[in-house]
Amino acid sequence: MSSPEATPEERIAAFWRAVDEELLTPARRYLKGFRVGLVLGLVVAILLTPWRGESVRGRFAAIRGGVCRARRRHRG
Repeated sequence: MSSPEATPEERIAAFWRAVDEELLTPARRYLKGFRVGLVLGLVVAILLTPWRGESVRGRFAAIRGGVCRARRRHRG
């Protein structure tokens, strides 16, 4: 990690580098892969749904409207 003669600032910098390399970078990579998988899964689900396109678009509009209303409520 760091040498015994390292200053406190060098030790802190080495600690944060280790945290970034060991924890944060793998977590970012995992979340990116999860997001890509989620989007691909949604696309496949939409393409293979037994509902007509007009019905699917209506459902998405209703969901989007609910999300937009909820966001406005939380903004104040």
